[in-house]
Amino acid sequence: MGASSREQGAASNGVMGPSRAMQALHALMERVAASDRPVLICGPTGAGKEVIAQQLHRLGAPGKPFIDLNCGAIPEYLLEAELFGHARGAFTGAVGERAGHLQMAGAGTLFLDEVGELPLTLQPKLLRVLETRQYRPLGSSENRHFAGRVIAATHRDLKTLVHEERFREDLYYRLAVFELELPGLDARREDIPGLIQYFCSLQPRPLTFDARATALLCQRDWPGNVRELRNLIDRIGALAQSPLIDCAALQAFLEPAQHSPQKWANLAEALLQLDGGDKLAATENLLVEHALQRCKGNKSAAAQLLGVNRKVIERRQKLRADKRLAVERYLAQGRLLIEDADFRGALPVLQKGLQVAGEVFECKDLWRLQFELHRLLGVSFRSIEGWLSDTSQASYRSALALAAEQGTSDELSSVQFGVWTTQLMSLDLGKARATAQDMLQRAQLAGLSALRIEAHVAMANTLFWLGDFEESLACLNRGELLSEYQPDWPQTQGLDLIGLAITFEGLAAFELGRFAQARHAQAQLTARAGQTDANAFNRAVALQGAAWLAALLGLQPDLGALARELEQLSACHEFSFYQGVGQILRGYHQGLEGFYDEGERAIADGYHHHVLRNGGQLFHGFQAWKRAEVLLLAGRVREALALVNSALDLAQDHQERAYLCELMLLKGRGLLAAGEQDEAESALRNTLSTALTLGNVPARLRTGLELTRLLQRDGRPEQAAQVLERALRGIEADCGYPPAQEASDWLARLRR
Repeated sequence: MGASSREQGAASNGVMGPSRAMQALHALMERVAASDRPVLICGPTGAGKEVIAQQLHRLGAPGKPFIDLNCGAIPEYLLEAELFGHARGAFTGAVGERAGHLQMAGAGTLFLDEVGELPLTLQPKLLRVLETRQYRPLGSSENRHFAGRVIAATHRDLKTLVHEERFREDLYYRLAVFELELPGLDARREDIPGLIQYFCSLQPRPLTFDARATALLCQRDWPGNVRELRNLIDRIGALAQSPLIDCAALQAFLEPAQHSPQKWANLAEALLQLDGGDKLAATENLLVEHALQRCKGNKSAAAQLLGVNRKVIERRQKLRADKRLAVERYLAQGRLLIEDADFRGALPVLQKGLQVAGEVFECKDLWRLQFELHRLLGVSFRSIEGWLSDTSQASYRSALALAAEQGTSDELSSVQFGVWTTQLMSLDLGKARATAQDMLQRAQLAGLSALRIEAHVAMANTLFWLGDFEESLACLNRGELLSEYQPDWPQTQGLDLIGLAITFEGLAAFELGRFAQARHAQAQLTARAGQTDANAFNRAVALQGAAWLAALLGLQPDLGALARELEQLSACHEFSFYQGVGQILRGYHQGLEGFYDEGERAIADGYHHHVLRNGGQLFHGFQAWKRAEVLLLAGRVREALALVNSALDLAQDHQERAYLCELMLLKGRGLLAAGEQDEAESALRNTLSTALTLGNVPARLRTGLELTRLLQRDGRPEQAAQVLERALRGIEADCGYPPAQEASDWLARLRR
């Protein structure tokens, strides 16, 4: 098929066209159509959202029913019956059974137009249909199965409605498994000629627009989008005297253009907002590029339109080409510096690239270079200033704005990793999980290995901090990111994703009682940290994981050496966050060695002056656990209890459950040390139940031992045996974790 035939075919449904935005949308639709998951179509009124839904239906469920329901056009008291149907006698006037739209859709498509208008009372009922595929007609006691697909559309900003509590957040995420953004007509003017031709073909008599009339329509604003254009052509088709429409005939149907002084003032103000320092040069570049577009690249015609010599345009084009090459060189140099962990050296190079890029206006695909420059600046500032760096976030926002403006999902996905890290480190775990889920969906659609890896690492990391250790490991397995796969991964985030994935494999495995897997991960990270050819930042990531796991597994000599090396390496290279983690782990090791005061001060200083300042609250639970342990060893019971209570409040507020059980156990131990035996017993029993619920094996073993000692001292050996049996359920004594063997020995003595 030739290019012109493809363009005509793309426009044949009245909305699709040859513009880059619509072709990208059509390609995405072809991939989405094969799934039966819900789709949310967003776009302005009149842009053609229903046509997109029908096209999706034809691609995915040809020959099956397409049932549409406008959620804003039916009164609330009737909408539920329309959607679910009703049984006879369900309400006054229900003289017979009536099928609802869900039943009529069958295995086809239910299209919910203007879903943002759906009443709040009906939203949980629709959510249940999406979650369970079951619904119940009004007045009926029988559940029915929904076998079709839901496609929803809205011109409203559902995220804003969620924030205003006018739309359920869980329903939004259920509907937006795949989200399609349909641009307005002003954002895809190259589609207008094909749309004119298509709408002319629908008229009862032949209708043709000449080239000048078509060009005039392409230049006008279309606040009503495709619907406004179609209505205009329908009026012309019915009222025009001649079937050939030229500019003179067209003007009779158009509102007169306004050329008031205010309009020219607005135009001048808009030109002053152009990027770059030299606004006159930017304006000239804008005019040259626009003239070339109008003249389909013909330089002589563009020069004539502008009233200048052809050489002027050629000089401008050569200057843009030279500057583009310079931008590419700065970007390549910045990438190499980041790969060597020279983040400070990369900053001026990337900033110079952006400066030169700002001097080039409307150069084809230059936005991709600008996007990558902003993204890598975000990576560099993040690595130097910490996870919550304001300058890093500003760079990420600039990159996101460019990707959103161009309507591409691949670039959006690549910068989402930076957004996710900020949410995670701020303990905004709900948003972090939603971002990771969005990354997974975008990666699936894009089919790119780098995005898939980043998304699975992000989700596994988030799930760990939420306390879902089993699902965290399963996520790494689904992404083929466990250490057994030995993958060769791309590094696009200035961060060793291999080391990060192995770290969370080991951490999750430890909490689940898979101690051999955790020790294997710790050994791998120790080996990675010793690779002298690795850059310093990647070594810091590996050292953090190795020392962290050494602390959990009780590898005391390894912990001391690894923590000191992490602290020294990070201080040398100004990785302040990792310096703080090293200091926390080094302080814990000092406490275990009997240097209680020095160890406690080191943990507090490392957390407050390095981790909290440069990385956020994510490590609050872990550092509070280890610091409180040292305080208890030092006999500073009340200080330990105050610290644990504060950490528990923070963990509960943010749903951070990774070290919840450890903090609860320390509270029980602290109460026991304070002589409050009854309160301690209650706290320890609560901890054991929580550990069993979360699947936290180490915490349940240590809690079982602590509770057993208390019960044995109190003369309740039978209860002590029951506690140990509960704590040891499903765990082998020789699993390689000392508390398991100790609990097994205790139980054997109690049974004698």
